[in-house]
Amino acid sequence: MKKLITAAAIALLLAGHAAGSSIDIANSAAAPLSLVVDGQAVLPGAPPFHSGGTLYVPARTLLEFYPMQLQWNNTLKQLTLFTSWDKTILTPGTASKQVTYTQTDGGYQEDLDAPVLLKAGRVYIAAATLDSLTGAVTELNPGGSRVNITPGSLSTTVRVPAAPLAIAENNPKVKLYAALKDGNTYKGFILEVNGKKQHFNWTVSRDYSHPPQLFYADVDSDGKPEATVVFTLGTGTSLVAQEVHVVKPEQWKEISVPTADKAASAVVSSSISLDKDDVLLKLELTGPTPSKVALRIPGRAGDGLKYFGSKAAIGAVTYYSVENNKLLADTSLMVGMTESVGTLKLEYKAGKTGMELGSIAFEPDERGEAIVEK
Repeated sequence: MKKLITAAAIALLLAGHAAGSSIDIANSAAAPLSLVVDGQAVLPGAPPFHSGGTLYVPARTLLEFYPMQLQWNNTLKQLTLFTSWDKTILTPGTASKQVTYTQTDGGYQEDLDAPVLLKAGRVYIAAATLDSLTGAVTELNPGGSRVNITPGSLSTTVRVPAAPLAIAENNPKVKLYAALKDGNTYKGFILEVNGKKQHFNWTVSRDYSHPPQLFYADVDSDGKPEATVVFTLGTGTSLVAQEVHVVKPEQWKEISVPTADKAASAVVSSSISLDKDDVLLKLELTGPTPSKVALRIPGRAGDGLKYFGSKAAIGAVTYYSVENNKLLADTSLMVGMTESVGTLKLEYKAGKTGMELGSIAFEPDERGEAIVEK
C-alpha cells in the first residue's frame, strides 16, 4: 500500500509547471504532435515529441490526474510536489532517479521508465512513465499526428470523455455518457436512446474495473423497451454493491425498482439452530412462490450460535442483469463471519407504481446440503 501511495505522489510531482530556465535536450519533431486527454485537446503550447525512440508528454499533463502543490527551484533546477503526506523531488536531466521523502521513512529512490527532460522551459516525462504511474493509456492515432490519453482508475480529472461509458449490446443507438467527472466521482449521466438524450442526476464512484452496464429490453412487458442501467457502487471481501435504474425513454421517466436486499428481506425469513454436530439453517420464502428450505452445514456445530448468529444475512453481494426481457437480481445469503451459503434469485415484474418482485428462489452453495421441505 505504501508503494502504491508513493507512486501516486511521484506522479503528482511530475506534473510540473513551466520551468524557470530553458535547457532543450530533446530532439525537435518534424511536425508538432497534438495532445488529447479524454477526447479534449489540452496544452497546445506544450506538444508531445519523440526523443531517442521514446514518446514524451508534458509533465503538466499529470495535473489532469492529481491535485497538488508545485514549487520550482530555478537554482537547483528541481521541481517539488507537496501533498498532505509527503513531498517528492524531481531533477530534469539524464538521470532517471526520483527521490521521495515521507514523514515516516526518510525517503528513497526509484527508477523511471526513461529520463525526465526539460524542453522550452517545460518538464517532460516518457508516456510509459505516465501510463505506469497513473494507469492511463497513451497511444498515437493511426496517422501519427495526435497523442491520445485515456485516464485510468487513479485519475481525478474533471474532463468528461466524449466516448460513451456503455452501449447496449443489442442496440448501438442506446448509449450512456458521463455528464460530469468530479475527482473519483461521476456526477450525473446522459442517456441517449435513438438519437435523443436526457440528463439524470445519478452520482456514483468512478471504477474503471467495473464500468456501467446498459441494457435495452422490455422489462415491464408493456410492449416498449426500457433502458436499464446497472452501476457497481463498491466491491470488497464478500461485498459487491450494485444499483439499478430503469428508464422509459418515451417520457424519460425512471420507474422505481425495490433493491434486491429489501425485496428479498420482505419475503424471506430464516432461523439457525444446532442439530447434533451440524448447523441447521431453515428458510421460509413467502411471496409469489412460497417454499420452505432446510440447509444443513455438516460438522460445524462446534462453532456455536455465537459465531453463526440466529438468522442469515441478506444482500452483501448483489448483481443485477437483464435476460430475455426480464430484470433479474442475485443477492447473497450469508451466515457467521460472511460465509456464503447460497443465493436468492429474484425476478422482477411490472407493478402498480413501478417494478416489483415477481418470483424468488433459493440456490444453495455446493458446500451445503439443501433439503426442500413440502
